[in-house]
Amino acid sequence: MPLRKRDSGKLLLSFIFIAVFLVLLVFSAMSPMIDDDYSYCFSWADVSRITSIAQIPASMAMHRHLTNGRVFAHFMVQLLLIRPKLAFVILNGCNGALLCFLFYRYFRRLPYGQAALLLAIGAMMLWNYMPDFFRIFLWLDGSVNYSWGVSLILLYLWPYTTAYLGEEHKSPWWRTALFLLLSLIAGGYSENSSLAALFIAVVLTLILAAREKRIPWRLVAGIAIAIVGYVFLMSAPATAGRAGEVSFSALANRLRLMVDYCQKNLSVLYLIYAACLALALVFKIDKRRLFLSLLFLAAGVASLSAFLFAFYFTDRHCCFTVFFTVLASLLLLASLLEQGRKLPAVLLALCMAVVFIFNFISGGLDILVGYGKALEREQMIREAKAAGETEIVLPAYSPATKYCGTFYLFEDPNSWPNDSLALYYGFDYAYGIEADQAADREEAP
Repeated sequence: MPLRKRDSGKLLLSFIFIAVFLVLLVFSAMSPMIDDDYSYCFSWADVSRITSIAQIPASMAMHRHLTNGRVFAHFMVQLLLIRPKLAFVILNGCNGALLCFLFYRYFRRLPYGQAALLLAIGAMMLWNYMPDFFRIFLWLDGSVNYSWGVSLILLYLWPYTTAYLGEEHKSPWWRTALFLLLSLIAGGYSENSSLAALFIAVVLTLILAAREKRIPWRLVAGIAIAIVGYVFLMSAPATAGRAGEVSFSALANRLRLMVDYCQKNLSVLYLIYAACLALALVFKIDKRRLFLSLLFLAAGVASLSAFLFAFYFTDRHCCFTVFFTVLASLLLLASLLEQGRKLPAVLLALCMAVVFIFNFISGGLDILVGYGKALEREQMIREAKAAGETEIVLPAYSPATKYCGTFYLFEDPNSWPNDSLALYYGFDYAYGIEADQAADREEAP
C-alpha cells in the first residue's frame, strides 16, 4: 500500500534527523584527541589528572585567571574527558539532531516534506561552507565550545523569536526557571556567540515594547541575567591579557583582514542569502519573517565584531556567523514555500547536493585516513610504553581537507601541546617530527 504524501514527508524528515545524528556519531568516533583535549584532562589548579567532577570547579576558577572566562563550556569539556569517549560521541550526535530540530522549529508550519527539504539544504550548506568543520563539529573541545554553543544560543533565543512572531504560548513556572538558568549560561558561554544572542534578544524586545506597549517580564529578566553572564565571561582576568592593540590603525587593519577573510571564505553563503532576499522582496513575504532573517544576518556579522579587539582570529571563530547566515536564508526560503513558490528551494537543494557529494566523499575519506594515522600513533605509544621508554617521538599529520584534524608536536618538548601529551601518556618528554622525516628514519639501515 503506497505511503500517503504526509506520511512520506514525515518519513523523509525523520531520515534527515537520523542521518545527521549518525554522520556526526560515526565521524566523531573516528576523530582522535588532539591539542586542548590532552590539556583539559588535567586540572588548571594543580595539574592533577581530573578523575571526578569535584575537581573541576577549582580548575575552572584558575582557568579564568590563566586562559579565558569560558568556564561553562570548559567545565563540560573536562567533565566529558573523565568519561569514556563514547559519551561524547553519542552526545555530539544528539547535538546534531538537536540543531536540526531547532532549525525546524522556524518552519514547522510547512508540510513535512518541504521542512525536510529545508533541513537538507541547511545541513549541506553547513557541511560545504563551514570553515574548519572538524574543530567545530567533530573535535571534542571545539564541538562543546562551538556547535554545542549554537544549540544553546538558539534555545535561549526561542522565547524572543516566538514572541516577536506572535507565536508565544504560556509557559509553566518550571520552564521559565530553566529559561532563566539557560540565560545565565548563554550569556557567559563565549565571547562572540553570547554577544550576538544579546544583540538579537535586545532588538526583538525593543520591537515588542514598541508594538505591543508591554514586555513579558521573563524576556527582560532573560536579557538581564544574560548580561550578568556576559560580564562574568568578559571580566575574567585572563581575558584582559588576550586583547589586541586598541588603536585606530590596529582596529582598521584587523577589520580589513576580517573583511578579506569573509570575502574569501563566506562569499558563497552571502550570495545565496542575497538571492533569497531578492526573491523575498520581489514576492513580498511576511514582513516579520523578513526582518527576523535580516536580524539573524546582522547578528552573524555582530558575532565577528568581538574579534576586532582580540589578538588573534581563526577559522572556527566564524562558526556563529555561518550558522546565523544559513538560518537567515532558510527563513526566507520557508516564507517562499508558504506562498507555494517551490523552485528556489528545489534549485538550491540540487546545487548544494552536487557540491555536497564531492565534499562528503573527499571529507569522509580524509577522516578515514586520519583515523588510520591516529591508530598508528597509538600503536607507537603502546610500543614505547611496553619498552619502558621515557620519551616519545611522533610524526606530524596534515589532513587534505577541513573535515579532519591536524596532529602536530614541536621539536621543543617543553612547548605546548608536547607537554600535555607527554603528561597524558606518562612520558617525560614528547617530540614532534615531520612525516617525511619519520619515513626517512624507517627506511634508514
